[in-house]
Amino acid sequence: MSQESVKNISFPVPRWARNTHVQSLLATVKLRRKSLKKRARRLIENSKEDIIQCEDGVRLQSFTALAKSSAQAPLAILIHGWEGSHESLYQLSTAHTLYQLGFNVVRLNLRDHGSSHHLNTDLFHSNRIDEVVQAVATIQQRLQPTKTFLCGFSLGGNFALRVTNKAQQAGIKLNKTVAICPALDPADILIKLETSISLYIKYFMLKWKRSIRKKQELFPDIYDLEDDLKTDSMRELTEKLVQYYGDYKTINDYFDGYNICGDRLNNVSTPTTVLMSQDDPIIEYKDIYSLPDNPCFTKYLTQYGGHCGYITDRKLRSWLDDFIAKEALTLID
Repeated sequence: MSQESVKNISFPVPRWARNTHVQSLLATVKLRRKSLKKRARRLIENSKEDIIQCEDGVRLQSFTALAKSSAQAPLAILIHGWEGSHESLYQLSTAHTLYQLGFNVVRLNLRDHGSSHHLNTDLFHSNRIDEVVQAVATIQQRLQPTKTFLCGFSLGGNFALRVTNKAQQAGIKLNKTVAICPALDPADILIKLETSISLYIKYFMLKWKRSIRKKQELFPDIYDLEDDLKTDSMRELTEKLVQYYGDYKTINDYFDGYNICGDRLNNVSTPTTVLMSQDDPIIEYKDIYSLPDNPCFTKYLTQYGGHCGYITDRKLRSWLDDFIAKEALTLID
């Protein structure tokens, strides 16, 4: 957990993009979607929806693009961030990059993300790690890859790291894990959101409420949360919804369940790379220093990049594609 274990690196970032909000907002701006979908057309056309059966009747949605019919193709499993999906820009861009490199690519949706709200009656929450572990195991068993690459972004990075921590016990053979701007300590993240510009918390609250209302419409006999949804406070809404999860007495108990700082990732035995940015307006970058000094970990910190941004030019291309490709290529070089 020493500062010496974190490597400071840089990427080519123009002066106009050396702003945390510019980086973070351009990462999700809609004008990127048209050109990105054009670039990723072959990936999108070749992607097939799969419903993964997990224990206790849980079902998760995924989209699989097979690059080769050969069993020799390596497998990449991608996990999006909170209120993202297989269609998030960073997911499409990374999936396209890896597909071009010859990977079979699976974009896994967490519960109640993408178009999967109808698949399960219970609400999504961030401690539902077991079903994600089971989904990754099922994907690997089905495709039988020679090598498996796992990559997650933001909350998906948190899930990817927890899957990696449980992989050996679950019989999952991972060859490489990459976590981009992972959520490490959720309590710190909420404080950061509450003290940053209001745009971010409004963005997440809008998407979160929309997701909950979609669940209500599908299961009106189970959920009636309109009174709870009147608040504009993320902390208050989280506290209200904790009661629906059953296993947590307080919001702190809930946050502690998916906090991965300290020694909680000590079981990681897979080469694992973590990338974070000092100017991330959502994730507290200093939490990277609380990750274990495990020889399997490589931890990188950049000065710029925002939250999953890393925009490098006026065409709004992201350096993340090159970074992730370089990490993935270690499996096939």
